[in-house]
Amino acid sequence: MGRPKKITPAVEKAPLRLPGTFDVLPEQQAAFHSFMDRFLNLASTFGYTRIDTPMVEDARLFKFWQQAATGEQLLTLNTAAREHVWAVKPTNIFGLVRAYLEHRYFEREKVSKWFYASPVMYISKGALRQGDELGFQIFGETAPIADAQIINLVMKLFHEVGLNNLSLEINNIGCLECLPPYQEVLKSYFKEKKYDLCENCVELVDTNPVAIFACTNISCSTVAAEAPVLVDYLCENCRHHFIGVLEGLDELGMPYNLNQKVIGKPWSRRTIFEIRYKGEQGDLTLGTGGHADDLIQSLGGTPASALGFNTSMETVLNALNLANLKFTHKTRSEVFLVPLGDLAAKKTLRLFSDLWSHNIAASEFIGPGSIKTQLKLAESSKVSIALIIGQKEAREGTVILRDVRSGMQELFTIERIIEEVKKRLGR
Repeated sequence: MGRPKKITPAVEKAPLRLPGTFDVLPEQQAAFHSFMDRFLNLASTFGYTRIDTPMVEDARLFKFWQQAATGEQLLTLNTAAREHVWAVKPTNIFGLVRAYLEHRYFEREKVSKWFYASPVMYISKGALRQGDELGFQIFGETAPIADAQIINLVMKLFHEVGLNNLSLEINNIGCLECLPPYQEVLKSYFKEKKYDLCENCVELVDTNPVAIFACTNISCSTVAAEAPVLVDYLCENCRHHFIGVLEGLDELGMPYNLNQKVIGKPWSRRTIFEIRYKGEQGDLTLGTGGHADDLIQSLGGTPASALGFNTSMETVLNALNLANLKFTHKTRSEVFLVPLGDLAAKKTLRLFSDLWSHNIAASEFIGPGSIKTQLKLAESSKVSIALIIGQKEAREGTVILRDVRSGMQELFTIERIIEEVKKRLGR
């Protein structure tokens, strides 16, 4: 009989990632982990606790998002067995409001301060749009100082990760008392200028004229620059609130730009703001924040403040890349294992486990490598101790302890090595 024929696997080129999705590659992880370390530390410092809401909710929860979305739609999951349609959350704020109401936090505490980091997904112009959204959210009755403090928090966050040249763009979009009359003023103004507006903005004149401020068309921007200013039409409550916010920012010594082009979302109320990064390679909006006070009442709750800020992992990585900031993976390794040969590699398996059992962080090179190569890796890992096991040491039950900095080496039995490592580490 001849030798059995070798089976060749069927070869098919792997499809590329879907448009609108992204990979976070290993070389990008160090940057994002550095950002998340600061995000988590500041969240704790400012008194926020973590919340996670489901990826999938009853699609009816997102009706306000659907009404506001332009060219965007929910990613829904349909089966005949369900009474209502399920949908992947396109943003976190609706799930946060739902959790606040469902678990009756309004009865349990006067103010709830949460942070979150969660995937979101929706369909935009026929393609998936993936994101990893993270942010801060406050529910409950708050004073204007809360607005200034959340701005202070996010500015600290971006500064601490190394992003400078930041600008705070702030506006007040009013409330349901003062915004509708202002919209009527804008309708009259823009109708007289409609021949200077783009087609999209002409359609907005009668439906949502305040959205024209966000248009980037030069002609529309020129017309909008001369439009009546909303702060002149704020009701007394909104005016008093906004003055309090600006006074809080002045107290912090934080510069800001009053910017009428910052209009937030259709559910935005009162203070709205954007944090922008201005770099040599381009500008980027790092995140947006403000009030969404009406959402709680619209979803069946009693009126309460909903103040928050959000950004995304993709935005953060883009900003860190634009700023040309370099990060390295943090390692807490204290000992580097250097096995030489198959028998030595087997012996290090047990030693590796024993070291970790004694709370000694150890690392090793998985794969063949000369002693020179592995000792260079030990130096680059910033460890102070390397434990070398060759074939001879493996047979005799010994370990060579090498001081990585000085190069001095000593021989110890495998039974004694743990205590000796502890002594060298000052344990």
